[in-house]
Amino acid sequence: MFKIINEKFGNIDSVKLINHQHGIELQIINGFGAVINKFIVNNSPFSFIRGYQNYDELINQHPFFSRSAKLFPFPNRLNLGRYSFDNQNHQLPANFPWSDHAVHGLLYNQPFSITNSAANEESASVTLQYQTSSLHPGFPFAFNLEVTFTVDITGKLASSTTVSNLGDSAFPFGDAWHPYFSLGTDLAHCKLTMSPCSEVVHVDDLPNGEKQVFDCLSLGDSLTNQSLNHCFEFDSTTTNQLAFTRSDSSAVLRYQQDASYPFVQLYTPASEQSIAIEPMTCPADAFNNQIGLLTLEANQSQTFTWQCQAIFQPQ
Repeated sequence: MFKIINEKFGNIDSVKLINHQHGIELQIINGFGAVINKFIVNNSPFSFIRGYQNYDELINQHPFFSRSAKLFPFPNRLNLGRYSFDNQNHQLPANFPWSDHAVHGLLYNQPFSITNSAANEESASVTLQYQTSSLHPGFPFAFNLEVTFTVDITGKLASSTTVSNLGDSAFPFGDAWHPYFSLGTDLAHCKLTMSPCSEVVHVDDLPNGEKQVFDCLSLGDSLTNQSLNHCFEFDSTTTNQLAFTRSDSSAVLRYQQDASYPFVQLYTPASEQSIAIEPMTCPADAFNNQIGLLTLEANQSQTFTWQCQAIFQPQ
């Protein structure tokens, strides 16, 4: 039987979805960016999500990684924080000290409220909500955002995000998630495969409008000496899949994003043995380059989904 436990991460609200029989634990820091902080299956000695160890690390040591947080109303970077929409110019701050751009949207550190939860023998789910009449002067639009996370006894974690326009005019947006995945070993002992795609060419961390065919097999042998910070575009009409696998086959993460997320960002941080696999509706600077940019009309809603299945088989 699954249980749902409301608790604290330091002094921030968090929630745990747990099933002792199947060795499953999912921890979400709903009081800070709806961060997925821990994901254990079959009593795995590691978390498939590389999270924060404690409150101090979250707030003081690595607050700029935005690990596993909801990214909205844009993912990645917005060039110098500037954009125009409906003949109005807008300015967002350069919010991280290592960049001149606005980065990771505006919700990565915001508190979400729990509006619904359910647990039974097979699965557990929790729905988080963020609602505002105007999140920032540089994004002065009223919206409601709901994220539902569901985990089941097979180790499948699914997420559904619904964005609703509560205002009387349209607004531009992109939706994304920012996870760091780990298989409890060095990336040299892992491989990554994914559906056919093209690479969105970047110059100085921003798309230049060009795309090139990407040979997915180049990631197939291992992630040894791979340095990734690349954006890829999938066929927008199909469900696209990635498999992150340990060489000894003891752990695998089968990840997929449906057509609502046609882009993915892959990133390997130099400081640790993890890989970010980030579903995105658009690449960096979409408010300006218009690539994949979405517009939500007044009183309209749109939903986006991804899921992953974590498997651990002790050797």
